[in-house]
Amino acid sequence: MKKELFQVIFLSILLTYFIYHGMTSDFPVSYTIILIVAYLSVITYRIMKILRLRNNKERTES
Repeated sequence: MKKELFQVIFLSILLTYFIYHGMTSDFPVSYTIILIVAYLSVITYRIMKILRLRNNKERTES
């Protein structure tokens, strides 16, 4: 579970970097939007996976 949490934090930092870099450089807007959507989908998937693991862990303990 620590690995998944680290991945969410790391991907969030990368997303913030891409948003900042996209606003301050000459990145094409469409490229920046595609990167943001891709990273948001991966972050959402990882969060859902963490919640699923937490729920399974709670069920097995009780």
